[in-house]
Amino acid sequence: MRLRQIFDILQNTELKQIVVGEDDKQVIALMNLGLIEIYGKFNILQEEQTIRIIDGVTRYSLVDNSQKVLQVFCRNVGKDPLRGEDAFEEVPLNDINDDNSVYTSQPFLLHVPNPDEGKIYSVIQVVTPPYITKDNIDTVDINFPPQYLDPLVNYIAFRAYKSMNGDEQTEIGSHWRAYMMSCDEVYKKGLAQYSVLTNIKLNDRGFR
Repeated sequence: MRLRQIFDILQNTELKQIVVGEDDKQVIALMNLGLIEIYGKFNILQEEQTIRIIDGVTRYSLVDNSQKVLQVFCRNVGKDPLRGEDAFEEVPLNDINDDNSVYTSQPFLLHVPNPDEGKIYSVIQVVTPPYITKDNIDTVDINFPPQYLDPLVNYIAFRAYKSMNGDEQTEIGSHWRAYMMSCDEVYKKGLAQYSVLTNIKLNDRGFR
């Protein structure tokens, strides 16, 4: 679905009866919050970042739109005898019981406790979608998977009522429950997609 379609749906459904829905800028702000939430919850957009280790340097910056790290792979010393090329293996992530583990102890940072110069780490991470504005809503490159529309709309409605003045606890709670139920439905129906990877060529680069 295109963003303009989602915008029109919001203004004609959950946001139709409240003042927030009459302000285009507020609706777009809520859409940004909702898209960040849904993209992160369902791991919709994933990217690979390659990090070359420098001797003695233990902390490396991740991309500034990183939400969470899913997996980390490291190039082994030596060659893979079967592939005849540098081999990559998955390394533990945030495992204090493993000496080979790397850590995401701070936002946007990868901590490599034992940096060996020449090694290459490949970091697979969930990233946020592009930020939308009133000017780019019709041109920004997002095609939103339709199976996530109900969770998105319900989450945006929850945030909209939460932002209003006055006692709206019943509506806030109602929309939060609707959001959680719609997320559960996506999982139950097997509609969650876990492998939309961009800028990544695992098989071609020796991952196994």
